[in-house]
Amino acid sequence: MKTKWLPIAVAVVSALSAQAAVSAEAAGFDYYGYFRSGVGTGDDGSMKDAVGGSFQKNKLGRLGNEFDTYAEVGFGKELKSDDSKSVYIQTMFNMYDGDTNSNMGDSNFGWENLNMQLRNFMGMGETSWVGIRQYKKDFVIDSNDFFYWNQTNVGGGIEDMQLGQGKLSVAALHRDIADTYNNSVGEPIEDMIDSNQLDLLYTNLPLWDGATLAMGYKFLKADATAEQIDADQGNHEYADGHAVMLELNQSLLGTGWNKTTLQYYADGSALQGVLFGAADTLNGTVESGNGFAIRNYGSIPLGADWDLSHAINYAEANDIKQWDGVEGDVTAFAMNAKVTYHWSDITRTYVEAGYFDDEKTENGDQGSRSGSKYTLAQAFSLGRGEPELRVFASYLDSDNSDWDGSHSFDNGTADDTWTVGLQANVWW
Repeated sequence: MKTKWLPIAVAVVSALSAQAAVSAEAAGFDYYGYFRSGVGTGDDGSMKDAVGGSFQKNKLGRLGNEFDTYAEVGFGKELKSDDSKSVYIQTMFNMYDGDTNSNMGDSNFGWENLNMQLRNFMGMGETSWVGIRQYKKDFVIDSNDFFYWNQTNVGGGIEDMQLGQGKLSVAALHRDIADTYNNSVGEPIEDMIDSNQLDLLYTNLPLWDGATLAMGYKFLKADATAEQIDADQGNHEYADGHAVMLELNQSLLGTGWNKTTLQYYADGSALQGVLFGAADTLNGTVESGNGFAIRNYGSIPLGADWDLSHAINYAEANDIKQWDGVEGDVTAFAMNAKVTYHWSDITRTYVEAGYFDDEKTENGDQGSRSGSKYTLAQAFSLGRGEPELRVFASYLDSDNSDWDGSHSFDNGTADDTWTVGLQANVWW
């Protein structure tokens, strides 16, 4: 039933969004959202045909890569409050369309947020919540569209309790994996399974001037479906997973910042670092193993009109043993950097470059793949840091993108390609 009435609800809300924003503010509602949309052409016709779905494009930076549409539209309302406590309702639906010929039949809709929050009921500045939530989604590398700790989950918990100098968050979560879901680099998730999770985070611990520390642990209990047990993976147990995180956040030069993140993964979670997956996802093919990831990303002002942003990711998965008997190791390296020159408060030029290099060994057989991207873009907005319209041109090349020696671009006929197009990046 959801696929019948939810798109209709989305269409109605979207059609009335301008009026809704004014009315929501007047009625005391929070109205918020985000969407991105990219369209263009490539060396072989459409951008989708030129770049293809298997190329690891998000590892190289999002600018000039996206040829899809994704949107989130949300409302929030404080139902009741006194001098120190409040009850809050939050809702948000999302939409994804990877086609260039959009209609309701092929656009995926779902809930990103639908939860109730009790704020400061214990007097510790905390939020107690139950429902569907984008939980702790500030662990994200935006240039790669990559959430490395949590995605959207159903569950409940107590968030941001002031405990000592930091804030403690405890949550019980369930990660549902839909049949049509792809991970952040476009790889299908037929081998991913649902999990029940315990999520512990201690954040905002001050260290020195401008620096804070976050620490996290996540236990994932495998919750495979009957179809996965009987058909997809084949009559075996599923390994639980563990993930640990340390993150240093450092402010720089007034408006700049840099984050350094260390993550460790074990057993069913062991591949998530090299797959650029979130720590709240289990890989059902893995019986045992371990992995780690080192991430560094941030934004640095170089002057009044210049900015530099970057993201560097290195990950390993070691001593991996899969249920089908395959054993091996994997390494993944990716980096991207973007230089911005602000001509004025309404226009700026971006230059972004990215590179990735992956290697793996399976039962003694070695494989590798790599690729790079270079993008020039002109952006327009009403002020710096505001929603943008972008015009871009990109050049991409690749060596063995799918491990098997096949060509990566132009419907499997070329090792490099180019694209030109337009992109909107909007939030409110």
